[in-house]
Amino acid sequence: MGSYNLSMKMLNFIFITFVIFNSLYSTNFSILTPLPFKYGENFSFKVYILGQHVGFHYMSIHNFTNINDITYYIVSGQTITRPDLRYLYDMDDRDWTIFDKETLYPLYNERSIKEGKWIDHLRQVFIPEEKKCVYYHKTRNYSENTLSGENPIMDYNTLMLYFRALDYSKIDNKTLIPVSYKHRDIIYNSSFTYQRITVNYNKNKYPVIQVKENGGLGIYFTMLDDENRTPYEIRITAFHILGFRVVDLRVVIESYNKGSQEL
Repeated sequence: MGSYNLSMKMLNFIFITFVIFNSLYSTNFSILTPLPFKYGENFSFKVYILGQHVGFHYMSIHNFTNINDITYYIVSGQTITRPDLRYLYDMDDRDWTIFDKETLYPLYNERSIKEGKWIDHLRQVFIPEEKKCVYYHKTRNYSENTLSGENPIMDYNTLMLYFRALDYSKIDNKTLIPVSYKHRDIIYNSSFTYQRITVNYNKNKYPVIQVKENGGLGIYFTMLDDENRTPYEIRITAFHILGFRVVDLRVVIESYNKGSQEL
């Protein structure tokens, strides 16, 4: 998934921000304890665009390091084009996010981008208590850019963890769950609702929890209603790629390993 190189200056900034403001913000809904995911968890998805299998997406949770006796964890991802389709469009996006396990808000993210001829490197610092994200693109000589949201801003990695960890027994299925997330250089201030349905998985029917976005990019996130809240499917009905607004990007579970150590 790539190397996790980070300057001590950036690590100190993250640590200071975390310590000063850790007690000043909280999630809007109760987080499950223990968390339904573990250190060492990893899974793979097949990626479909307009119903055609075009690539793969991989995610995993790693132990990062101890900074002043605080253990930080990383959730990392990689999206690649199928080998036989790379001559049409070669994608290899890799990113990793340091997150706060108490709130599941992101603290820091790095992303290496290779999408056709578009090659870039992105650094993002999330400041939950200020509901801001400060980010730097290599293609812009790492000049500083800032975006603000109505809620603490999340990236895709932590958004999935957050929805997996919510205690849905305490949330009415008509209740709006407010979320702000960053997609490229845009902040979406959205709300989500959920429903319980059944899906066919490995030739059997399973109960699932499906979280649906109202507005935004039209995200649907479906997870098995099991102890691990196993991710099953992600749909983005208004995803942008190659400058076009693609109808129905689907990411469907292929394999899953639950990990072995609680965070």
